[in-house]
Amino acid sequence: MLPGAQDPSKKPLTLGDVLYAAPRIIAPEQEWASLVRAVAAGDPLALHALYHRSHRIIFTLIMRITASREAAEELTIDVFDDVWRHARDYDSANTTVLGWLMNLARSRATSRAPREEDLVAFGKQREALRKALSGLTPQERRAIEATFFEGLPHAVAAKRIDQPLGSAIRSGLHKLRDAARGGPAAPDEIGCGWNEVACAYTVHALPADEVETAIAHFTACPNCHREMEAMRPVIDGFVAWPTDVLRPRVSLQARVARRIAKGTGAMPDWLTVPRWPEPAWEQVAEGLDCKLLASDRERERVSMLVRFAPQARYVAHTHIWNEELHLLDGNLQIDENEMTSGDYHFSEPGSRHTHIHSRTGSTGFLVTSTADMLG
Repeated sequence: MLPGAQDPSKKPLTLGDVLYAAPRIIAPEQEWASLVRAVAAGDPLALHALYHRSHRIIFTLIMRITASREAAEELTIDVFDDVWRHARDYDSANTTVLGWLMNLARSRATSRAPREEDLVAFGKQREALRKALSGLTPQERRAIEATFFEGLPHAVAAKRIDQPLGSAIRSGLHKLRDAARGGPAAPDEIGCGWNEVACAYTVHALPADEVETAIAHFTACPNCHREMEAMRPVIDGFVAWPTDVLRPRVSLQARVARRIAKGTGAMPDWLTVPRWPEPAWEQVAEGLDCKLLASDRERERVSMLVRFAPQARYVAHTHIWNEELHLLDGNLQIDENEMTSGDYHFSEPGSRHTHIHSRTGSTGFLVTSTADMLG
């Protein structure tokens, strides 16, 4: 699904020619498969390693289908419970690990149809948040998105704005809180000098070497505790943020651990699992960014997030292997098929798409073959 026309004097390119044109560090599919094998052998820390790598796109897909944060969080827990119980059933011949996980998520989500009241409530929440976001400065919005949604390190996120990161985050969060309340906080709610740190902590923006000291202060400081409690409903409302990949509440992983502990009789020390260095978005062609999550060179398969630019048209292509696309955000036209957030598209080997277009821009999770012929 790459934009641009092919030179008729040259042989058609493959998707792999484009994705692997520049040297990139991509997690091998075998690394993902080894985690599944470890889960099948009863290793709970391997399950939490999979959780770190995949829970955000799983939660986002379920959220797009159900329109309910509560349902999305509960079903995300169910997905990882399914993985814990049925990891030995995974068949790498059929799909990639991430493709398997996303199909488990879709199965769970579609088994619980969205309730009309959830759709209405989520629509109102989304509209209220969009209005509140219009009151943020570009720096405030970039600060929150770079840290909370993109997960950028503190130093990297700080370079994106023209003011201190902590003050931009706090002022942005307070504006969102005040918009939800219908007015500013009372003066006695302002708190102490650590409140910028408290707000940064709530959106995962503190440098790792500052977290332990900050927590020690928060434990003893009622002002900071009140500050973070005031931010809790604001953060919970971020499921309506107009972005491609969402983030559930931090407590979700602890709930996954408790669910698994019911069967094992012991609570795994999941906090010791190293954070996965998630790959960055990269532009691979005009109008198309990709985040390459896993590569299987032997089977010529790749799992990735794809972000389509608004109004871009994409080159025709022929599928060599099964292709699965879960649309996480926006709108995408594939020939006669109009996709919206939460939709799924499957393409068989030998099938061909000639018209791929996104009016609004869109983001999807894609499992496909790097041998696909372009042009």
